[in-house]
Amino acid sequence: MNILDDIKSPVLLWLKAGLFGLLAVMAGVMLIAIDNRRYEVGLLAICVWAACRVYYFFFYVLDHYVGGDKNASIFAMFVKLFSKQKGGGEPHPNVIDAPVENLFNNLSQHLPNELTETLAESQHVRIERIVSTGQAGPNGFWYDQQEHEWVVVLQGEAVLEFENHSQRLTPGDHVLILPRQKHRVASTSDQEPTVWLAVFY
Repeated sequence: MNILDDIKSPVLLWLKAGLFGLLAVMAGVMLIAIDNRRYEVGLLAICVWAACRVYYFFFYVLDHYVGGDKNASIFAMFVKLFSKQKGGGEPHPNVIDAPVENLFNNLSQHLPNELTETLAESQHVRIERIVSTGQAGPNGFWYDQQEHEWVVVLQGEAVLEFENHSQRLTPGDHVLILPRQKHRVASTSDQEPTVWLAVFY
C-alpha cells in the first residue's frame, strides 16, 4: 500500500477519527488551563479543526467509506444513550431538539455568487460556512476587517492573496487572519465546490 493513498480500512478510519477526537479534547482542556493569549489562539484553531475532522468522519466518511447504515445507527444509539444518562431521563417537554445538518449537503456545482451561511453566532463569535464555485474577489478589492478570522478549507481549493504574498489552500489547510490584515480570494476551484469553515471572533 502506498503511504500516500487514501485510507480505506474501517479500523484505521475509526482510529484516525479517535485521534482527531483526542486532539480536540486535549486542545480544549489546555485552552482552559493555559492563560496565555498567544497559545489560546493556536489551541482554539487546533480544537476547532480537529472537531471538524471528527464531524466530517461521522457524517461523511461513515456513510461513504465504512458502511453508512450500520455504523451511523451505532453512532446514533451511542449519542441517544449518552444524552439520556447526562440528562437523567427524558428531555424536558419545552426543549426542542436542534436539527442535524451536514456541511457537505446541498452543494451546487455552479453558483452565480459565493454562498455564505451563518451556522452559529454569539456576541463575540460567528461561525460561517462559505461555498465557492470558481468565484474570486474583484481586482483591487481587499477585505480589511476589524476581527480575527480563522478559516479552513474542507473541500476544493483556493488561493488567498495578502499584500505581500499568496497562499494556496487545499483540504485541511487553515490560516489565521489578523484584524486589519488585508486579504482577498484570488481564485477558487471551478472543478468542484470549495467549502470553507470560517470562525470570526
